[in-house]
Amino acid sequence: MSDRSQQVRGARFSVFLSIWLFAVWLFLFHQITWLTVLSGIVVSVAVQAVFPLPRSGFFKRVRPWPTLVLIARFLWDMMLSAIMVATVVLTGRAYRCSIVKVDLRSDRDIVLAIVAAMTNLVPGTVVVSLDQENSNLYLHVFDIDAQGGPEGINEMTRGQEERVIRALGTREEIEQVMGS
Repeated sequence: MSDRSQQVRGARFSVFLSIWLFAVWLFLFHQITWLTVLSGIVVSVAVQAVFPLPRSGFFKRVRPWPTLVLIARFLWDMMLSAIMVATVVLTGRAYRCSIVKVDLRSDRDIVLAIVAAMTNLVPGTVVVSLDQENSNLYLHVFDIDAQGGPEGINEMTRGQEERVIRALGTREEIEQVMGS
């Protein structure tokens, strides 16, 4: 049996994904009518039937409080970084950019992907490379001095990784992060 057919057989309908697809559908139409509600339900189910996702089990462990902390801190980091970048641009202050290597503790693909995506979304940092084998991120950092140098970037990114693991990781991963 091929890998693809095993993935499809292990696929499932996700309530979270159904709600997400349904919400996107409603946002696309800017109104709530019986037709948009019914068609949104049909489309969310049809998308999952036609494009099934394999079971990952990763999002079964969502912890509400750590997830709220993760989102709040992420939004705070975005706001502070946006203000910092805007200040440099508007004042014309001299700045220095740098490439920084960040050693992450997790070796799980999904954790690395989430940390990389969240880091990319914060203004002033761009993921240049992800070394999956060694769990390293290479970041291009705007105004490195204002962000505490390489140590500050490492601390910020590893803190983000810790919050992701606390919100979505296994008990073993949480213990590993707490121990290091």
